[in-house]
Amino acid sequence: MIAVLGHKKSGKTRLTTMLIRALREMNYKVASAKHVHHADFSIDRPGKDSWKHREAGANPTIIISPGEVAIILRDKKINTLSDLVNMAGDSDVLVLEGFYGLLKESDDAIKIALIRNAEDLNTMKGGIMATFEKLDEKGVYKLPEEFPQLFKLILDKLSH
Repeated sequence: MIAVLGHKKSGKTRLTTMLIRALREMNYKVASAKHVHHADFSIDRPGKDSWKHREAGANPTIIISPGEVAIILRDKKINTLSDLVNMAGDSDVLVLEGFYGLLKESDDAIKIALIRNAEDLNTMKGGIMATFEKLDEKGVYKLPEEFPQLFKLILDKLSH
């Protein structure tokens, strides 16, 4: 597992997609998971047929189109990292965006903390430090220009 952590607007999604692309170019099977803080978030939309299925009591609701399959599980909790890993199926690598609560006590993931300023260095302890900002802090990868070095470090950690 590779976890991208950081405050809002720190570049988490940007780095996550860079990592996924680079891993896919190396033929890794990559799964990703994104944590959403909004309790009322749903990909299902009121009034749509799948929403009507769920409102009638279906759980899970499975939506199939020619290009993709979506499975909506209501009232399903992800309480542990192993819950996430199990959902990733046969992927080689699971890239996480967010999930700080699940990861803070764990050494099971390679953690990359994105910082926006010098103060974040004190609050985002542990893991690899990186930034998309114009910061001149020692030990912090400057992105995107130092992405190749960061990616090499991640690959080294993945192989151990």
